[in-house]
Amino acid sequence: MRISRRGLIALAVTGISVTMASGVAGSADAAPVRPTVTSFGMAGGLNGAAAVSNGSAWAVGYAGKSSVPRVLLLRWNGTAWSRVTSPSVLTAVGELTAVTAVSSTSAWAVGYTGRLGTGKNHSLLLHWNGTVWSEVTNPAPVTGGSLAAVTTKAKNGWAVGYVNTNPSAPLCCAGTPLVLRWDGARWSRSATKLGKGSYLNGVAITTANVTWGIGGPLAMITGALARFSSGTWSWVADPVRGAYRPLNGIAAGPAGTAVMVGTDNDAPLGPPVSARWNGKAWRQVTVTAPKLSQLNAVAFAPGGTAWAAGGSPAGGTLNPMIMRWNGKTWVRVTVPGKGEELNGLAFSAAGYGWAVGSTSSASGSPRTVILHWNGKAWS
Repeated sequence: MRISRRGLIALAVTGISVTMASGVAGSADAAPVRPTVTSFGMAGGLNGAAAVSNGSAWAVGYAGKSSVPRVLLLRWNGTAWSRVTSPSVLTAVGELTAVTAVSSTSAWAVGYTGRLGTGKNHSLLLHWNGTVWSEVTNPAPVTGGSLAAVTTKAKNGWAVGYVNTNPSAPLCCAGTPLVLRWDGARWSRSATKLGKGSYLNGVAITTANVTWGIGGPLAMITGALARFSSGTWSWVADPVRGAYRPLNGIAAGPAGTAVMVGTDNDAPLGPPVSARWNGKAWRQVTVTAPKLSQLNAVAFAPGGTAWAAGGSPAGGTLNPMIMRWNGKTWVRVTVPGKGEELNGLAFSAAGYGWAVGSTSSASGSPRTVILHWNGKAWS
């Protein structure tokens, strides 16, 4: 299986391989034919998406082979998806890991350029002003840095990841979380006290004074939760109990709530993991799904419904999996496709959304995957 790009930083630097075994098959419902108008297939994979309206959305990832990826950004104009290639960094060696949209005239995408893990790669931050994309160079791209997640509001935002400060050092001690802060006018690099040998791969703003980050230690495939409040980042108690449970996605919901999702890699491998923040406390949520399934992304649709996406094993391959929160539990939704994994979600309306990912490596060279939600079904 191809490792979730949401867990890109942790797995890339640890060099840990994961083997997938056969699991329980998904829904027996016949998969509907995917309409070509909403799909876009090319060599590569997609890691994230953002939607402004039914006629405007973005998807990001990499083009070509995962071993030598090139930056990939796609645009939905209401009729079809197309690749954006300007500025030139959008075809450079590297990858985009996440994208967020504030409005039709403001969006941000993050990732890295260069070869990840060499210490010579650079963090990448891009901005859409309603007309063109441009690279943000103030602050300057961080050598050895990679950004994994971004979230912004009009006057508050964060981009988080990892910076490898010493490629020759042991994984337990190399590098620190990379954190950039947006104040509504400019980005600046923020110092943290989260320590060496750790990373951040997700971020969500729940209130004006509280932001949550997910990540973990580099030397282990496990998750950790960080909180920003009173001007300081700090690690806090992880509501997902047990070791070897990496957290892959986090999203803020209505009324100061939040949800995070991940994978259970502890032996014996279990179903995905999840936790909800009700504004006062985190509580772990049981996810009913086949063992070896994983949730890589979570998002809230307008109106407050939470969705999660990832992959579930069946027939010796990983198949796309999407779940919807019904107010009490996660419910699996019928999804077309086979040999595919989903890494990103975005909704412009309760009845209009996107799920993006790639075909699994077991089925050959990965190719981009895009699914569309029309309010009744995914196709």
